[in-house]
This record gives sequence, C-alpha cells and structure tokens, in this order.
Amino acid sequence: MLSRFSHALATLSRAFAAVACALIAVLITIVVFQRFVTHATPRWAEELPRLVLVWAAFIGGVACSRDRGHLMAGLLPFMVRNQRVLAAVDRINHALIVVGLSALGWAGWQLAQITMDQMLPAIDVSAGVVYLALPVACALTAVVHLAQIFEPWSAAHAGSFAQE
Repeated sequence: MLSRFSHALATLSRAFAAVACALIAVLITIVVFQRFVTHATPRWAEELPRLVLVWAAFIGGVACSRDRGHLMAGLLPFMVRNQRVLAAVDRINHALIVVGLSALGWAGWQLAQITMDQMLPAIDVSAGVVYLALPVACALTAVVHLAQIFEPWSAAHAGSFAQE
C-alpha cells in the first residue's frame, strides 16, 4: 500500500516537474522575445520563472528519491558483500534521511510562515509560497523514503549503491 502510494507520488512529481520545466521554457522565451524584440521587459521576468524553478526542483526531487536517482559514491558494495548488511545499511540510511527531511521540512515550514505576509513585488504573490516548496517536498520525499524502508530487499537494490 505504502509502496504504491510512493510510486504514485513519484509519478505525479515527475509530471509536475515536466510541466514546470515546459512552463519555464515558455516564460523565458516570452521574456527574451519581449526584451530584445519589443524592448519591453515584463515585470514578472525574474520572479515568476524563479518561483516555478524552485517548485520544479524540489518536487522533482521526490521522483529522484523514489527512483534512487540521486548521486551516490557507490563504494559500499565493494567493501561489503553481505546482502543482509547492505540491506541493514540501506534501511538505516533511509531512516536517517527521514529524520533529516523532518528537521529540514520543519525549518522550511517556519520560514514559510514567517514570510507569508511579505509579497513579491512583481507578481503579487506571497514570498512564503516560494519557501513552502521546501516543507511540501520534504514531506513527500519522507513518505517515499518510509516506503523504501518497508520494501523487501533484493539484490537489485545493491546496484543502487553503485550506479555505473
């Protein structure tokens, strides 16, 4: 159940990141066209693409966590051959990541609350909306890592330690 939910979160976050990247491309194209052809830069030229980029990066990280696509050193399988030890280290790693994500998400939530009454001047959106990407992404990524703690260990997981 948790694994299916985690997979659905990763799929939705991948789709969100893809749409956000396409939106960034459109926004930047509009800005470049207006700046160099019409010589009139839109007010939102910096703030709106930055807002979309922040959300795309943080939410896209959920899919990377689910797919185990983040950069890893990959030395552990060369030093430890026992699959049980690798499985234990993997689960401890996920638990520590959940703890770190919880602390980071809590700090991001507090920062978002502090900045909710500050408005971005060009797009008239709360600055807290930008910072809210952090606790939302941390919560979703924590769910993904919790699901990975409870997934059955397979030899294929050992390959995730050493990406080629």
